[in-house]
Amino acid sequence: MQNGIKKLLGLFVLACVPVLAQAEIFICKDASGKTLTSDRPIPECQDRKVRVLGKNGLTAREIAPPLTEEEKRQKQIEDDKRKAAVAAADEQKRQDRALLARYGKEADIEVARKRSLEPVHDQIKREEVSMVISEKNLAQARTEAAAQPKGKVPANLQRKIDDLNQEIVDSKKLIGERKDEVGRINARFDQAVRRFRELSGATTARMEVK
Repeated sequence: MQNGIKKLLGLFVLACVPVLAQAEIFICKDASGKTLTSDRPIPECQDRKVRVLGKNGLTAREIAPPLTEEEKRQKQIEDDKRKAAVAAADEQKRQDRALLARYGKEADIEVARKRSLEPVHDQIKREEVSMVISEKNLAQARTEAAAQPKGKVPANLQRKIDDLNQEIVDSKKLIGERKDEVGRINARFDQAVRRFRELSGATTARMEVK
């Protein structure tokens, strides 16, 4: 008798195993709006939102529908923006560390600015002197050409005038480029000064809080 009862209990436990294994219930609505329910993922709802109930009958989780192509594109754009923002923040931190390591005080930045500008200013001065000489020689060559009979300017004199004109054009171009470089150098050091002040102020504020 007891053996029979044990066998019945064993069969009952085995019968309950599938029920316990089927603890989750999947619920969704198909394309026609019909509610579908199953104890396993529903093929008809692969592209639709699925609600999964736990064994207590409450919603345990939701499975979102696959993204559309447009949603995938937008998600990729947002992901790229986030990655770019993180990369920019990391680069800014790196630059800040380098700035504080390079300069102990604001005056150090001005010393570095002067050192960077000196060779550029020297080149501008040299080119300006060269241009003045070319302009003086050009004026003399033109005076000499004007003294020649009309249409009788010697070829070598005309070539000299053309060469001097080109020298002046080249000098002006180079001077302009170097002045642009001066502007870029000043802008870079102006930014360094502003950032140094921001970082120094933040450091001072943290020290005061402590």
